[in-house]
Order: sequence, then structure tokens, then C-alpha cells
Amino acid sequence: MEARSSLLFDYIIVGGGSSGCVMANRLSASGSRVLLIEAGPDFSPDAIPDDILDGDPTRAYYNPRYQWPSLNATMVQDLSRRTRYEQARVMGGGSSINAQVANRGGPADYDEWASSGATGWDWEGVLPYLRRLECDLDFSNEFHGNDGPLPIRRVSKAEWSGFIRAVSMAYEDRGIPFRPDFNGEFGDGHSVVPLTNRNRRRVSAAMAYLSETIRARPNLTILSETTVTRLTCAGRHITGVKTESKTGRHSYRASTVVLCAGAIHSPALLMRSGIGPAEQLLKLGIPVVADINGVGKNLQEHPGVAISAYLRPDDRMAPNATGYIQMHARYSSGYEGCPSTDMAISALAKSAWHPVGKRLGTLAFWVNRAYSTGTVSLKNSSHATEPGVNFNMLSDKRDAERLKEAFRLVAQLLEHKALVAVALDPFPSTWTGRAKRISKYNRLNFGLTYIVATLMDSSSWLRRRLIRYTITDGHSISDLLDSEEFLDRFVRQNVFGNFHPTSTCRMGAALDPTSVTDPSGRVHRVSGLRVADASVMPFCPRANTNIPTIMVAEKISDAILNERSGCRSV
Repeated sequence: MEARSSLLFDYIIVGGGSSGCVMANRLSASGSRVLLIEAGPDFSPDAIPDDILDGDPTRAYYNPRYQWPSLNATMVQDLSRRTRYEQARVMGGGSSINAQVANRGGPADYDEWASSGATGWDWEGVLPYLRRLECDLDFSNEFHGNDGPLPIRRVSKAEWSGFIRAVSMAYEDRGIPFRPDFNGEFGDGHSVVPLTNRNRRRVSAAMAYLSETIRARPNLTILSETTVTRLTCAGRHITGVKTESKTGRHSYRASTVVLCAGAIHSPALLMRSGIGPAEQLLKLGIPVVADINGVGKNLQEHPGVAISAYLRPDDRMAPNATGYIQMHARYSSGYEGCPSTDMAISALAKSAWHPVGKRLGTLAFWVNRAYSTGTVSLKNSSHATEPGVNFNMLSDKRDAERLKEAFRLVAQLLEHKALVAVALDPFPSTWTGRAKRISKYNRLNFGLTYIVATLMDSSSWLRRRLIRYTITDGHSISDLLDSEEFLDRFVRQNVFGNFHPTSTCRMGAALDPTSVTDPSGRVHRVSGLRVADASVMPFCPRANTNIPTIMVAEKISDAILNERSGCRSV
């Protein structure tokens, strides 16, 4: 039986991830009555779990309590491999479990957004919001803000392990120079990693934007562990939401609903509510409110693979070092039709929390400006069924060829004289179900990996056997380099996403059949509804997506408030 709420809010925000936390803060600051609804758990600022606070993200990332439990995805269209796709379901969203990397993307990304129909989202239009969100603890110049809610600091070069220092030397000799500020002058180079971190502890969007002071606002209501099942409407006007939680089913009304549920769940909620491709909705028995063909289309990610190596004890990451990813690089492939800085590499001196991971260094590389697109679609009309997610990675030839060439480049880097003595027995890394299972944080996995790590340390011969027959799928780097067929198969079978899904409700002009929202996040052909998360990005920028997502919410919240007051934006 459904209980109906008589409360009327000015704004209902669906999703308490990075964008939802920003929206709740900014909209409630105006005195508006705001309801923030999050499907996962929420924690008061003085009771945040230690695994979320930990500067090493691998514990929180593998805690099933913070994830959607049954979300799977197809990575490559023509393969049957479906994999668990880890997406946060906790207040703060991805910022509560991610690697804390605070990259922005380059000016050309945003200029291209604007030229594709997202008017006002060029570099000049987004930089004020990138500055507004941050309190940069290392730089104070025209690129940075120093009084925003989100602290950003960088790993010190003094904390680099021997492995990371050796990788830096290899980069320099390859023409990928060191840049002190990865969020300053944009171009090819490698750098210490900017992190959403203070005093070696994570600072999530929830911590930054939903402090005790913000939560104490009488006009802000927060509901956690509450799922929005669908939107309610009167004709083409959205009037509120229906929810489900341990307390039962409820309805809430609002003048405006703002979707911040992410690039997978925002389009799914739209379609379950009758907003999406009419033909698909009718087949599922969903009454059509608005026929918007672009909903769920244009799904993007950063496709990548990795190469790992055994590190000598003196070259491993120090126990008290800052950052899981200590160094980040971007470079230009030179592939026809692709922009500069279209490729990225993250260097990890510790590949996981467990004893084996502490002995492995990894170079994880990916296509930083991808062109392949996939879909999010409904399997049925029930909110209890996760949507079908097909990334369709490497369907664009440019992505496949650049990723294979990146494999060759990283293999060459590991032959550099500085790395040969540090990174031993390199091997192609596979992110298989087995690797994911062993990475779950528990005593059993610690015990198993402790045994394997001890054996790896005991004998180089035994270590190579363990790598070839226990850790990898049996293929060596030389096997893959010697055969284009083997390399192509390896890349397609093992390509993974970086948990950067975007663009399924992309911004654009109303007449653009592929767009879903206008540049202020308003959904085409309906009223009272906006989207303000990574799904509105016209394409995935050349960066980890947490900071761009927060920027999107800052800019759209400002547009909402300025439209209401008739003032100009910052």
C-alpha cells in the first residue's frame, strides 16, 4: 500500500552522488525547499566509515555495501563477455569510493562540447566553475580556485617509489615531459596526481558539500536508502517522484525534479517514466510521455588495458605514501582524426590492497578521447531490474588501433634501462572475474594472496610460473607483440572501463535528434525536469570524470538559480 506525502518541495534531487551533493548544497543555500534522495547509505560527517576515509581507495571500492549489487555490462558488442560493472550506491557516489583523481580535461574538450550544441560550455564558460569547486592547496593562479569546498592536493615527488621514478625517466626519454600542474597548461606530459584529499584522507563530494552546517539547514531534507522508482507527471509536466524504501512506498511532489543518478541510472529512470525512444517504450508496455530518441544512446567510457610487473622490495610503494595512483601521463597518438593528448597512462606502485597487489606495479593505459558509443536500455518496466548496459567498446576502429598501439608503447617503456632493473617479469594484466574476486577485502583473500606473494618472493622461476599460469591467461607480452591476431584478441577480451560512463542524456539543440537536454539541463519536450550529471556531457572528456561531473552540477545549479532570480551567471 502506498503512503502519499503532502510535502511539496521546490526541488527534488534524485541521486546523492557527486552531482547530487553539489545540487543539494547550492539549491538549498537559496532558501528553497530541497529534497535529496539517495538509494544507498548515508553517513553523518562524524561517522564516516574508515574504508571511505582511507587515502587508499581499494578497500572502499570493493565493499559491496557501497555498490549497486547486480549491475552488469557488456564491454565489447561481438563478445559474450558480460562483467560486473561497479557503480557507487552511497552518499557521495563515485567520489566516496574512487581513486580520488582530480583531473579536469582540456580546453579543447569543452570547446568541442560547445560547438556540438552545448552552448556556453566552452573552456571560457566552464573554467569559473572548475575554479569555484576547488580549494587548491598547491597552486594559486588564473587556473585555480582557493576557497571552494573541495580540497585538492598533489602527491609529492618525494613520495614516489623507485618504480614511479623509473617510469618518469622512461617518459622523459620518450618525449613525455614532466608538468608540475596537470590542471594548468594542458598538453602532453606526466605529472604528480591531483587528488581530492586532505591530510592523506579522502574528501568526497558528500564531505565537501554536505557538512554538518549544510545538513542543519531546515529547508534541506535528505532521504537515504530510498529508491526512486519513477517520475510522476501531469501530461508532459513532471510533478514529482515515487519512491520505495524500508518504510514503504511514498510519493513526493516538487516544482522541479533534477536527475543526478548518473549516466546509467538517469536514462533508465527517464525511460521507466515514459521519456525516451517511443518504439522501445511501447514494446515494454510503458506509456509514452515524450518521444526522445537520444535517451540511453551515446554511452561512452575510457577503454583501457594494463601491463603489470613484479617490483623489488626497495622499489615498492611506501606504506604511508599518498595516493593510490602516484603519477598520471597523457600523450598524443598521432592517429589520423584524433586530437592531441588523446591517450592516458596511470602509474601504480601498488596494484591492490592485498599482499600480491603490494608487490606489483602497473601501467594502466586507456583511450583518453574515445569515439565508440554504446547504449543503456530497459529489459522490462520494473525498477528492480537493472538496465542493459552495452558499452560497445572498440567498435570505432580508431579506439581499437590506438589501444593496441598503446600496448606496444608501454611494452617498450618497460624495456627502458631505468625500468628493467626495477619492474621484473612484466606481464599483460587481465581484469577477469578471478582478479575481481580475489580483490574483495576479506581475510580469506588476504590469506590466499599472502601465500602466493610468499611464493613469488621465494624464487624467480616460481614467480614466472605463477604469473603465467595463475595470474594471467597464459599469454606473455612477447606472445602478443609477435602476433597481431593475439594482440587484437587480448585487447578485445580484456578491455575494461575506468568507471567513467557519460553522455546518455547529452546536451544539445532541441532540433538535434541525438540530444536529450538543453545547455541548462532541461529535458526537451517536458517541463519541470532537468538532468545535471555526467549523462549530459556531449562526450567523455579527456580526464577522470569526477571533477567534470562536479563542475556540471555547479554550472547547472547556477543556471537554475539565476533563471529563478533573473540574475546573470558567474
